[in-house]
Amino acid sequence: MKKGFTLIELLVVVLIIGILSAVALPQYQKTVLKSRTAEAWANLSALNKAAVVYCMENPTSNISWWSTASGGNVPAGFSIEVESSKYFRYGGEVNCTQDPYKIDLTGYYYDGNKIFELGIKNGRRVCGGSGCQDIGAKTASPTDGMSGVCGIGGNWYYLD
Repeated sequence: MKKGFTLIELLVVVLIIGILSAVALPQYQKTVLKSRTAEAWANLSALNKAAVVYCMENPTSNISWWSTASGGNVPAGFSIEVESSKYFRYGGEVNCTQDPYKIDLTGYYYDGNKIFELGIKNGRRVCGGSGCQDIGAKTASPTDGMSGVCGIGGNWYYLD
């Protein structure tokens, strides 16, 4: 008698592996997205602190910039350097003449499937676009001070 696996047994094993993959892959993709956004939040937070220091040193300055896909840096005068990653481009607008300073910073995310923006606007962490729900964002309401602000897809979301 020859020993081995039957075709049915092999098909059952392949089916089980397929089901496990179908369940695990979306969860893995969400985890990867959350780790990428955590890095972007850290960069945006550092940019925000650098922008405040920049405004203290240059109270009459106004700057606006976007990093390039090839890795452009933040403006000269900032005490940090944040380069674009494979998935995020950074930019912002800093108006030091207003009281309080107007600092709007954005990390623009694109991976071929999802497009959204993370930002610090009026001192609040926000997300604009259809991918925001995937990172735990909630819809902003007019009482949040975000009315009239539109992101990709027409809505801004805030993160607690």
